[in-house]
Amino acid sequence: MADVEEFSVALARIVRLLDQSQMARDTVTLVFDKGTAALDNTLQLQEAGLGWISALPWNQAPQELRERATEELLPCSAEQPGVRAVAEKLLVHGQEYLAVLKYSAPFAAEQLHSLTTSISRTLQSLRRFSKELNKPRSRWTEEGITRKIQKWLSGQFLSDVIRYQLESHDGPWRLQFDFDQAAFERLLGHRLGRTVLLTNRLDWTAEQVVAGYAGQQQVERVFRGLKDGAWLGWGPMHHWTDRKIRIHAFYCMLGISLLQYVHRQAKAAWSDLSMEQLLEELQRIQQFVLLYPRQGEKGSPRATYVLSKQTLVQQALAKALKLDELQITHRG
Repeated sequence: MADVEEFSVALARIVRLLDQSQMARDTVTLVFDKGTAALDNTLQLQEAGLGWISALPWNQAPQELRERATEELLPCSAEQPGVRAVAEKLLVHGQEYLAVLKYSAPFAAEQLHSLTTSISRTLQSLRRFSKELNKPRSRWTEEGITRKIQKWLSGQFLSDVIRYQLESHDGPWRLQFDFDQAAFERLLGHRLGRTVLLTNRLDWTAEQVVAGYAGQQQVERVFRGLKDGAWLGWGPMHHWTDRKIRIHAFYCMLGISLLQYVHRQAKAAWSDLSMEQLLEELQRIQQFVLLYPRQGEKGSPRATYVLSKQTLVQQALAKALKLDELQITHRG
């Protein structure tokens, strides 16, 4: 199914679900990946009366906005650590929207690490390939050489910072390549860590738009938790009929909802606790049963219940989640 058809089908299902649940459409904000803010899609969203946030492809964003100096971007609150953003209104497809330039220092660091690793690997490949072309019996054609090099440079930003030149003077091909330091510095200053967002929520602040877009990552994290089984495993399902698969999906999502509820309560006690850390800490809170032999012929066996030694995090979680009420205190 084409993307445009999938969008129309999905949008119709979302609208129907909202109407059946008696949820006002204008209170809902949909979040999309890059490329969704096409004219036809925005018209459908406007007709549906829904709010939306979409990431813009970099080359479609206004140059003046996307190349704003990092110092001009306002720092977000502690809820978005290491993130800066600025917003301005733009006219797109004849309609006014709010565009937000987001800069994330953690994301920039991730991109920089990936880029430098790719640059090092690609330069080494080019060096070895250049030596291979210099061999007397090398039979490489220009088309084959270009295709091989383009494959190496297909990674993100590599073609921007690595230049190459092919020459042949009635003999074997000569490959020269270089690293463009100026282009690399431009990437550092005006590209890495940056995302341009577009929304029809004209009354929102830049930070509200950034937080709304970050909600997509939370949903993706839920699906990863289901798929990998780190939170609540989707499989094995052991069902084949549509009805039973829907029931299976329902109680899996019910479990995720309960887990999210517990996580929200836990964050009130320990704010920077991730879902994975929460599950790990809870698994380490254990109660043991110590069995003692009877004393004398008329005595009965005794059992004592003790808790494992708890860290400060575990103590805070036990108090916030009222785990003490579940503790067995009976002694026999």
